[in-house]
Amino acid sequence: MMAVRAGGLAVLGVALISWGCRPGEMTPTRPVPARVTAGAAEGRAPAVRVGIAVAVDAVTILGPADLNAGPEQRAWVAPGERWTVRAAGSGIEAVASGRRALRADGVLAVVPAAGGLVQADGRAYRGTLLLRAAGGGRVTAVNVVDLEEYLLGVVPHEIGPRPVADLEAVKAQAVAARTYAIGNLGSREALGFDFYATTQDQLYLGAADEDSIATRAVRETRGRIVTWNGLPILAYYSSTCGGRTAAIEESWPWRAPLPYLRSVSDMVPGTNGAYCQTSNRFTWSATWTRQQLLTVLGESLRTWTGGRTGAPAEVQSIDRIHTGPSGRTSLRLAIDGQTHTLRADSVRWIFRTAAGGPILNSSRIDAIDVSRSGARIEGLQIRGGGWGHGVGMCQVGALGRARAGQTYEQILAAYYTDTRITTLY
Repeated sequence: MMAVRAGGLAVLGVALISWGCRPGEMTPTRPVPARVTAGAAEGRAPAVRVGIAVAVDAVTILGPADLNAGPEQRAWVAPGERWTVRAAGSGIEAVASGRRALRADGVLAVVPAAGGLVQADGRAYRGTLLLRAAGGGRVTAVNVVDLEEYLLGVVPHEIGPRPVADLEAVKAQAVAARTYAIGNLGSREALGFDFYATTQDQLYLGAADEDSIATRAVRETRGRIVTWNGLPILAYYSSTCGGRTAAIEESWPWRAPLPYLRSVSDMVPGTNGAYCQTSNRFTWSATWTRQQLLTVLGESLRTWTGGRTGAPAEVQSIDRIHTGPSGRTSLRLAIDGQTHTLRADSVRWIFRTAAGGPILNSSRIDAIDVSRSGARIEGLQIRGGGWGHGVGMCQVGALGRARAGQTYEQILAAYYTDTRITTLY
């Protein structure tokens, strides 16, 4: 989810890659997968597969656990014992201190001792672990875990540790995260799992960082998701909308409009304040000197154009060409006689705050101040508001609404218009 930390809050751009959409988002909504509905009548949550280490050189397993590579290919990992798993030919090999080895042509399963956790690369996980060759001499580790237990390792990192006073906002986050998971099950089937454990999907760090309030929020909303016309929605959320969320097509003009991802006000009724006004990115400014601007634009445009641009010599102009209802802005750049059009959210990826550094907080731009020496741009300041793409739920706004007495159902209804809460299991 493109998550970063800021004052204890996970700042998210739910699972977007730099310029477009994820493979699982090619259609606006999909039915609930059969692997969910199969156990729903019995109240069972589905198992999900999380790629916790994808195409890496090696994975380290710590005992106690049982290694199972098939009939008569098993080994016990004693408490505190360390095994290293690497690719070996077309399969994989697990080695303990160079003395014992176990070879698997297919999948190596790691099952923890009864009631325990499986430990991989220094992190503890619920469920079991599957390891297999990933090609090119690499190995992939997949954590197979109950969906509800997966959420215990997701929600604390998506909204940060919160006090009990924020419980309703954390519940809203839990339902949004569950909705995302249900709607994207199987979208990475070609890789052998459902989700990355990184911000490419939802940030998942296993059992070690579980939080009591987040756990309570997950437990008390068990099986509940947000639906539109009976289908799971694309449950986008970001840190701070800046006073008004963006419609999906406003932040990402290449996306089709969706009736539940409209631009909605985050202002507190009867006041001049917003529910998300407590965010330290509610308003912000970013500045670049001439050389900083040339360096940043040279690097980001080279990436954006697939290497078709070189190091720029001069930036001739930076012009606003469109501003949407929530203030998300498209820009046109003239650099060395060439014109580049940056549409809404793409602005964030081009105007990084430093070469190789963080992307711009938001594409909600209030003012662009250019300093010149004759025709030459000597500096730039951009002033704006919000943090993230602004589509869907505003996380800091959800906290403000919870503190104002709104329930998680009311919070979700405010940001995802014309939707309902559906209990799957």
